[in-house]
Amino acid sequence: MMENMQKIKKTLMTSIFEVFEKMFYVFLEPVDNKAWDHHSTISIHFSGPMKGGLKARFSQGLADAMVQNMLNVDESEITEKLREDCLKESVNMICGNFLRNIDSSKVFDLSLPVCESGNDETENAASGPSEQTLRMEFTSGSGMLGIIFGISRVDEI
Repeated sequence: MMENMQKIKKTLMTSIFEVFEKMFYVFLEPVDNKAWDHHSTISIHFSGPMKGGLKARFSQGLADAMVQNMLNVDESEITEKLREDCLKESVNMICGNFLRNIDSSKVFDLSLPVCESGNDETENAASGPSEQTLRMEFTSGSGMLGIIFGISRVDEI
């Protein structure tokens, strides 16, 4: 499982960088866990040869930059609904990109991304026995991104 987790981490980081650079023109740098206030938390779950979930936490500055860059809107035009839709789409794209890159021959089912209210500190991205969890923090010129990725089952990858 350990060597699989290294492959999973590498593939997930590649997916995060690809989505943020191509869709949002945001360039992320990995950082060691540091305390920061997140504005929005979006989660998505998947099943298939692997079962698990991804939870992404966005700072307000990063979320606003993503909306502005993706939709070409002015800061004054950003609404909470636009922000939430943009963040949900980013999580959907990251997870879809990851699953395609981890094994394009397999079929996975993705849930719809969900916005979690408030600063809910529950850490589980997936739930189940023998869960493996990856935590990653990123910084950008616009703000912070935190990723919690959990897998509760891996068949063959």
